[in-house]
Amino acid sequence: MTANDVDQVLSLEQTVSEAPHWNRAAYEGCIPSEASGALVRAGFVAEVQGKLVGFLIGRLVAGTCELESIAVAQEVRREGIGRALVKAFIDWAKFHGARRLELEVRASNTRAVKLYEGAGLRREGLRAGYYQSPEEDALLMGVEFANGGKLL
Repeated sequence: MTANDVDQVLSLEQTVSEAPHWNRAAYEGCIPSEASGALVRAGFVAEVQGKLVGFLIGRLVAGTCELESIAVAQEVRREGIGRALVKAFIDWAKFHGARRLELEVRASNTRAVKLYEGAGLRREGLRAGYYQSPEEDALLMGVEFANGGKLL
């Protein structure tokens, strides 16, 4: 993700109800810069014919990567965009020395759960009432890289 992508990311996230709705500064904080030294947060985008159709935001803290947000435009879902974004994030995480990947997902979001299970993550627990509007439980998922998980 670059500074030129932020407007399109903001526009896409407004069309995806499942995505967290962050402000511009939060997305700009995902852009790599030489001044930042160690990159803690990273953003990835997917484009089709020059149009941004998906993005993923993640962060690395103390050897653990957390997938914070992923969104894919409705018209290109089920075409491998989400899978490609997750793979790019896993590759980035491994390159930066992560030992673990984890995330929370709405318990009712079966498409996302299948995507994450296909990437090798396992269900690890439940966080009751984690999401709001509507209130819903979060399914906790994760994988240890050192344990030989499938990982795309």
